[in-house]
Amino acid sequence: MDQRCCAYSFLKETSRQCDYEVASDELASLIAQAAHSAKHQPELLKLCELVYHANGSIRGRLAIRDEDFEWLDQLYVRLTQENGPLRQFVLPAGCEGACALHVLRSRCKAVLRIAYAIDREEKPVPAILLDFWNLLSNVFFQMALKENRLEGVSEIPFVSRSYNVG
Repeated sequence: MDQRCCAYSFLKETSRQCDYEVASDELASLIAQAAHSAKHQPELLKLCELVYHANGSIRGRLAIRDEDFEWLDQLYVRLTQENGPLRQFVLPAGCEGACALHVLRSRCKAVLRIAYAIDREEKPVPAILLDFWNLLSNVFFQMALKENRLEGVSEIPFVSRSYNVG
């Protein structure tokens, strides 16, 4: 096959692994884009690199290390402490940077769903990788809260008609 006509060599396969790799590649691109609109998130490019490490961690060798996960966990703890408690659901809204971070949070969950499907239907996915995607989604949420807080934008509460959350 002519390499000029091959966007990615695994696109024809039926395995969900390719879907995972395409979705995580999209997420990495969105992280790099968000780095231009989020003013208070110096960690975004490191997160982009970690996402690319996670990208190949199902088909290839696991590249998310314990120290990567620990760094991500410490980032989450720091952001949560800085932001303080959140006692309600909020809309994924606010300043431009926060909105971009909410998109990342949501896309993370989409990647995670594919990873769970692979784990269930094709091959075992390392627990640290599943935990990484869950934690990363929560980090992006905390980053969005921080971005709005530092930009002076109030969160917009959301009260669900579907669930009793109290």
